[in-house]
Amino acid sequence: MNDTYRNIAVVVEIENSIKYLRNGLAEIQKVSAANDFYDPTLIYLSGGLERLFKSMLCLNFKQIHGRLPNPKEIWNYKQGHDIEFLKSEVEKICIEIDRPFAANDYHFITRNPLINQICKTLSEYGIRARYFNIDAILGNEQEFDSKKEWERIESIVIKQHYGEKEFHEILGEPTRLDKLYLTSSKLLVFQLEQFFRAITRQFIFGNFSE
Repeated sequence: MNDTYRNIAVVVEIENSIKYLRNGLAEIQKVSAANDFYDPTLIYLSGGLERLFKSMLCLNFKQIHGRLPNPKEIWNYKQGHDIEFLKSEVEKICIEIDRPFAANDYHFITRNPLINQICKTLSEYGIRARYFNIDAILGNEQEFDSKKEWERIESIVIKQHYGEKEFHEILGEPTRLDKLYLTSSKLLVFQLEQFFRAITRQFIFGNFSE
């Protein structure tokens, strides 16, 4: 395969990752008391981050070696859907950006506990939880339930926002459940948008900006 086609493929993959992530943010906002279908959120976010991280690693490899990588030079088959592994590799190539608007980017990329928890959930989903119910049908033991894990993340951000007492008060009133979902959606989207902005600024100011 010629280098021109490979370079074009990088651009296409980055564009696709952006579309996946945008759709993931949109799907988060569709979740409600009446709609607890989390698979689109997990599919889009895990697919988008996998593509974005891999593109970053490929561009950094090219920056260092003057060429795009060949198979297994950055990740192996088992690591291909491992968002946690890919993120850890991306963290190694990210740098602190000396700009006021990006002062907290590096810390947000590497040390934000909510983002790390989301990436862990997306990683488990990509590796082994996409076919949770199929595994159950076939009798294969599957301990990780991505839907329950995402609901746990929602609870974390809601409790931090309202406090434990008010959270349980709202939870006890079915007519106010939509308020919880709306608030958690806004909080999660806000955090993820910050993370995506921090990551994408590395394309402009980072180790592979050329």
